[in-house]
Amino acid sequence: MIVITGASDGLGLQLAKLYKEAGKKVANISRNESDYADTNITLSLSEGAEIEKAAAEVAKIDEPIEAIVYCAGVLSIQPLGEITEDEIKRLMSTNVKSQILLTSKLVDRIKKDKTDIVCVASTVGTKGYVDQAVYGASKWAVRGFAANLQAEFKDLPNRVISFCPGGFKSKLFEKATGDDNTTNEGEWMRPEDVALFIKQILDLPKNMEVSEVIVNRKSVK
Repeated sequence: MIVITGASDGLGLQLAKLYKEAGKKVANISRNESDYADTNITLSLSEGAEIEKAAAEVAKIDEPIEAIVYCAGVLSIQPLGEITEDEIKRLMSTNVKSQILLTSKLVDRIKKDKTDIVCVASTVGTKGYVDQAVYGASKWAVRGFAANLQAEFKDLPNRVISFCPGGFKSKLFEKATGDDNTTNEGEWMRPEDVALFIKQILDLPKNMEVSEVIVNRKSVK
């Protein structure tokens, strides 16, 4: 079983599709159902009580959990001077708290099943970016959490991957800016390609851990 947060759209959806085509069972955790999930746990990942419910549902899964991929996330573009407390709470809850709390609630199952974990961050979490202070801070936090998990699981079979992609075609961008980037050819990566890269990393032998990967997008005219 592959557990994916945010498998109803964007990167998570494409990853679920790849695993479904490969004959794997998929569990989706998001507000909306995924067409490629065998199990849909439909709830918000921004509230602690809902995250705990999600963990309880995942714990009921009979099959071993091969991997948990944290794709769910939200983008914020707010210049300094206009940042609000509500926006900080929204991003930190969805982008950071959901990964930490789900992992903590499922840690015994994760260790038992030798589950690999992919923490999807962003290239924004590797550098500063204008008007994205809150988003960038949340992605730096995701990278920090992944590094700590690597220390926690150092002597265990579990692999932890900090995955930092650059901009790819997604409704995430449109929701934050109102601009649809999914029609721009060459400027943005395709989520199908990014998803395939994640799967290729997870398909490596268990004695190979790609601790962190940074995928920058290049403009191709």
